[in-house]
Amino acid sequence: MKYYYDLHIHSVLSPDGDDLMTPNNILNMTQIKKLDIIAVTDHNSLKQLPIIDEIAKSYDFLFVPGVEIHVKEDFHVLCYFKKMEDAMTFDQILENIQKKHPHLIITDQDQWITDIDDEPLHHYPFDLTKPLDLTLDELMTLLKPYDHIMVYAHVDRQRYSGASFMNKKPLDAIELSPRAKPDWMITHHTENYFIFYNSDAHQLTDIAERGTLNVIELDELTIDALFKRVRHG
Repeated sequence: MKYYYDLHIHSVLSPDGDDLMTPNNILNMTQIKKLDIIAVTDHNSLKQLPIIDEIAKSYDFLFVPGVEIHVKEDFHVLCYFKKMEDAMTFDQILENIQKKHPHLIITDQDQWITDIDDEPLHHYPFDLTKPLDLTLDELMTLLKPYDHIMVYAHVDRQRYSGASFMNKKPLDAIELSPRAKPDWMITHHTENYFIFYNSDAHQLTDIAERGTLNVIELDELTIDALFKRVRHG
């Protein structure tokens, strides 16, 4: 069956996430846009995921635990987990690696972790825009104990792209923007990669709608089926 997805969405926990990117708003917009699979992938932290996961149980779509890691080589990698408990265990590992640069710019909901009603609970005090002291190889090693998939994020962009690494150190998939040109894909030899087309939404209106690119064929709407599809192309 065909399912429509957006696996790169930021919440108010991300420093560049809009103030309206609260858990309920994200999930309601997901429903309005008729998506079947979503992931919230904040920068270098998974601390908002338990609340989103709890709310998502009231919806029919599949919620995938994820995070966008800024590695030491200065590009972004999307990491997805089969189990929420693994995601939160990994979050504790990230907390120990996190550079403790204070995050000084605070708006009403800047780098906030909210409760189930979207009310701010805690401000995350350290700057999540900084690259972690963690190389791609080290990230891959840390993830080995967990059932996960790794994706080079927005490789067709100039900033924070791992395009120069993706054919030297293959991951499970790559992410392209919907505006990626076919000649870019040919030049960069993406034919052996599973490709995701995500929004990288930082505001509600940017969350993807159903389209010809952000669609995936799965045997069933489960995280097992999703992981199997990505791993086997």
